[in-house]
Amino acid sequence: MSVENNNKSDVLETFMVEKKKVDKEHKSLRRELEDLQAKQEILLEESKIRQEESRMKYEVLEKKHTNLVNKLHERIECPVCLEIPETGPVFNCLNGHLVCSKCKSNSCPTCRAKMSEGKSLLAVTVLENIEHKCRNQQCDQLLPLAEIGAHRKVCTHRLIKCPATLCEDKVSFCSLIDHLMTDCSHSCAKEEKKIDDLTSLEGFFISFNVFEGEEYKTETFLWNGNYFFFNTITANGHWTFHVEMLGDEEECSKYRSQLVLHKHKDIEADDDYVYRFTGKPCSVEEEKDSKKETGLNVSNKMITKLSRQVMKDDDDYDFKISIAFYKKL
Repeated sequence: MSVENNNKSDVLETFMVEKKKVDKEHKSLRRELEDLQAKQEILLEESKIRQEESRMKYEVLEKKHTNLVNKLHERIECPVCLEIPETGPVFNCLNGHLVCSKCKSNSCPTCRAKMSEGKSLLAVTVLENIEHKCRNQQCDQLLPLAEIGAHRKVCTHRLIKCPATLCEDKVSFCSLIDHLMTDCSHSCAKEEKKIDDLTSLEGFFISFNVFEGEEYKTETFLWNGNYFFFNTITANGHWTFHVEMLGDEEECSKYRSQLVLHKHKDIEADDDYVYRFTGKPCSVEEEKDSKKETGLNVSNKMITKLSRQVMKDDDDYDFKISIAFYKKL
């Protein structure tokens, strides 16, 4: 019994010794962990301070850069047209005032001194290395000189002519649909107060009577997320039907439109009185005179002849235009 008690006592003593060791190591590890956490917090705080210092330095530098660029803009801005030249030469008077090449005259517009043929190489260097603001109204884009030309071609605020044949208004690219819906007196969309979405249709019909000289308003359609415009023009003894698209040349090249002129009741457009045209839609940005020569072109003489032939077979002498859109494969 005594031996057994001694063994238990030894085991207990050993256990207590090991426990003290473990407790000591645990405390040591906990202190190390707390030290690491404290160091991490210090490092994070130092990092925040450095980031804030860097941000403040950047803001100071950015402000200095902005002020410098603004000063340069002011110095090289032409005092006549109030535009920053995008190409040289930039002329200067004897007192150092600048004027762009298109506004140069015999006297300086700033001090009235006689203008010489002196050219500022410094001004040209500046204009070639600063950012230029897009000149389209409501566009705030600032771009390097090398990129500004490409931007203007696709700028959503660039001015384009209304696609309606008899409308000469110029509106921004992004405002054209609003113009056709609310302002243009030669637009069916304004008259009907809506634009039909034809994405789900394979083809559709526009009916007209054969009267030369009648005004045909521009039809506007939405198909596959794009806007298309259909125009009918009667002039110089010809009927011209063409489709335009709200997009640039590259975008228009991805689509095709098919125009079929046929008898009113010839739904299949497969009898003797049919004219067809298939091709890419014109870009709305093309010149109007150029667009008049595209699409389906039929002489008034032929229309009248066909009308007479149709009237022999049918009391209804109307013709229809069948139009279909599809994406080029």
